[in-house]
Amino acid sequence: MLRTFNGCAHEWFIALTESEDEAKLDLTLFASMQAILATSRIAVFSVKKALKEQSAALICDNLSCLDFSSQDIDNLYQKLQDNKIHISESLAERVSYIPICHGESVIGFVVAAHELGDIASTKQLNTAINVLHIYANQQHILFKNRLDPLTELLNRQTFNNKMMEVITGHDHNERRDQIDEHCAWYLAMLDIDNFKKVNDQFGHVIGDEVLILMAGLMKCNFRSEDYIFRYGGEEFSVLFKCADESTAEHILERLRETIAGYNFPQAKSMTMSIGFTELKSCTLIPKLVQQADLALYHSKESGRNSVTNFKIIAHLHNIDYVTEHELFK
Repeated sequence: MLRTFNGCAHEWFIALTESEDEAKLDLTLFASMQAILATSRIAVFSVKKALKEQSAALICDNLSCLDFSSQDIDNLYQKLQDNKIHISESLAERVSYIPICHGESVIGFVVAAHELGDIASTKQLNTAINVLHIYANQQHILFKNRLDPLTELLNRQTFNNKMMEVITGHDHNERRDQIDEHCAWYLAMLDIDNFKKVNDQFGHVIGDEVLILMAGLMKCNFRSEDYIFRYGGEEFSVLFKCADESTAEHILERLRETIAGYNFPQAKSMTMSIGFTELKSCTLIPKLVQQADLALYHSKESGRNSVTNFKIIAHLHNIDYVTEHELFK
């Protein structure tokens, strides 16, 4: 049952700004559009910001009468880059396409269908646009809250949440879902070798520049469907999906070689040690992190600037008795 639209939409402004996660934000927007535009026949598409630009994807839908292919969505998204409402009519209905804007950018759109005798008024459309601005601002705030401010990689808190989503199978990404469903998830822990010497010798400004450049190199090495985090200090983590462990090791070796061959300001040559493990749904998250950390520690102990698969060294460790404090003491 649709909630009644009171004309000013204050309740929707409040509800949107109180949304503390994207799922709640999306559902609140969907309900607000149904109420404001006085139709249950609504679909909402949004570009969810990641490490790289992605195409618009369906987030809420009650328009079973319209079948949106990926090409249809892309075409609509490109057409609405003019930041104008577009309308199409048939003998039975009128469909409005309303852009969602943040600043100068169109980050999604709403599709609303009405019967010809029940068309949304100009006031309703204007109110919907105002609510969409609030939604876009709140989405941007939530996105920024997930980022490390220096490197603009995902932060440690987001790592914990995303690990839980992946392990429980609640991570949904349309572009990632197009990857072979038989692919496995892998967790990599990465640590810059001898980073303290950079800060001690050249200062924290150069140290920060190295961290920013490292983040850029990692972004270029992985896909927008993967998750890259600044885990803390000079340590990073990556959640990524690929066909098998040999492919995972190849991807990480490619990154290691890229970093080793990069000319950093002042510090010049830098290297990175990496450890990784396959994610198993039946394994607790702290244990998975320990596995990747132990593999990273093995890379450090073996001379640094290398990649270690935990599976290769698993027989050396009983991780039930390994604590995080012990890993790098």
